Amino acid sequence: KEIEKCSWSLEKKAENLRSYKVDEEVQWITFQGASTVQLLAEVEMEGTSGRGLGLPGAPYLLLLLGDSMTSRLPHPLRNTLQRRLCLDGGLSTTLENLGADLSHGSLWSARLLRDNPDLIVRVHQSFLEAGADVIGSATYQCSLEKMMEEFGVEKPQAEQYIRLGVRLAKQAVSEYRRKSGRDAFVAAALGSYGAVLADGSEYRGNYGVSCAQIERIHTERVRCVLLESPDLVAFETIPDSDEVRTILRLMEANFSDTPFWVSLQCQSESKLADGSNLDTISAYIKELAPTSMVALGVNCVHPELVRPVIERIRSGLGSNTQILTMCYPNSGEVWEEGWKHVEGKTPSPEEWSNIVVRSGADIVGGCCRTTTSHIRLLRELLY
Repeated sequence: KEIEKCSWSLEKKAENLRSYKVDEEVQWITFQGASTVQLLAEVEMEGTSGRGLGLPGAPYLLLLLGDSMTSRLPHPLRNTLQRRLCLDGGLSTTLENLGADLSHGSLWSARLLRDNPDLIVRVHQSFLEAGADVIGSATYQCSLEKMMEEFGVEKPQAEQYIRLGVRLAKQAVSEYRRKSGRDAFVAAALGSYGAVLADGSEYRGNYGVSCAQIERIHTERVRCVLLESPDLVAFETIPDSDEVRTILRLMEANFSDTPFWVSLQCQSESKLADGSNLDTISAYIKELAPTSMVALGVNCVHPELVRPVIERIRSGLGSNTQILTMCYPNSGEVWEEGWKHVEGKTPSPEEWSNIVVRSGADIVGGCCRTTTSHIRLLRELLY
């Protein structure tokens, strides 16, 4: 009976809605094939007169993006205007705190996809237990070429390792959901072209290569992670305006049904790491109107920078945009041949979480050197 109500209500709001499924055990709903580019449909509490889908539980927000895609409603996900989303924190930091040695080669945490996948799952689960709504896969620094070179494997095996990163994140969410009854999203984390180079250029940009080369690397990676059906693709630490435009064109042309976000690397509130103007990125996004872009934000910057950047992004996108804002800064430590705490410049986890919440971003979390303690405190402040 509830499924019939669900179908009827949504068919009134979206054309060509081909299928839906309600999973009562884990309390989420899967919808496929909404032709509407961006559709918001409220799901109200049972017994609410005349509106919503009549499903039990807290209010939800349904976001359908693109065509022939799958959108999920984790319980109890709400409108981010009412309930902001909490990301996880520093995957590599937490792996190292548990004894992992990530110093060999250029794959960083992705090395453990071969050497210790169980530890990756353990860290994902620790962030879920701390309150994260979104888990990023251990694929940030992956590329087919790097995996082939460092693991000494052929292309099919390299693809399998990248896909494993998404599977491990999904496994962690599935196991946590069975224990807690709470669901979470899985973001396939893809770092910038500079992250793949592993030479620090994700903090500089200006790679000196063609946009075609950048597009080729990103295309290979996106196609690979999508074989494991993550909830979205997360392009992270993007320092270069040409790379941002390349990603946006790529996703619109070839993956327009795939939800994604772009998180920038900025040197100031108005400039990307390559020195280009942040406002030109917002203007380009407004002009292109990418079909399935979920959010635009900034990551791995000092926490004090996130609020002015978010305010600039929000102003640039305008009040009519459906694109959310996001930030996940580092801990505020300084890199000097290793991460160092600087008195007066590095906030405590309590100070850090307050700074991040005050950024006003819709989606918030942590990057390098942030731990489950940071995310737990952040979650407590949010909810």
